[in-house]
Amino acid sequence: MTKRTGETKRQNGETKSIAVSHNAPTLRCSACGAQARRDSARFCLVCGKTLNEDYQPLDNLRASYRLQGQSFPVEQQKPSGEINLFETNRNPVAQTAWACLVYSMVPYLGILFVPLTFVVGGFGIIAARRQPQIGGRKLAVACFLLSFVVLGIQIFLWWLLYIIPELGRQIQ
Repeated sequence: MTKRTGETKRQNGETKSIAVSHNAPTLRCSACGAQARRDSARFCLVCGKTLNEDYQPLDNLRASYRLQGQSFPVEQQKPSGEINLFETNRNPVAQTAWACLVYSMVPYLGILFVPLTFVVGGFGIIAARRQPQIGGRKLAVACFLLSFVVLGIQIFLWWLLYIIPELGRQIQ
């Protein structure tokens, strides 16, 4: 609270000093910068943010749209026609087959993982068929079939490793 003195003249010529009180609140909104009109204010009159909160990164954006203090509901229901691309997979055998398939893509050394991918992928298909609630059937089938593709690529790479030195000898 600040006080200021001012002088006023009366009709009889006397001057008297009067203390004038100005109540200047010190609260400022951290979002929009508006000054509170009273010290006991809890919310900003401009944007609605609580005055005792610190600045948050999205405060300016929320203040510009007058969205302070409002929650944003997240959609709970799926729109019709939506396909779940990432179905729940609790089939550890199918996940192991996927890991073996990824490791089998390493050039040359990956050929060691191709038979493992083939076997584990087959077990993943069997596990998904016996317990359909755990999921992972599509992943196990994809790993099983892609292991043949990776096997073909690995055989081609090993063939190149053999044929390139032979071609080099023929050129000399």
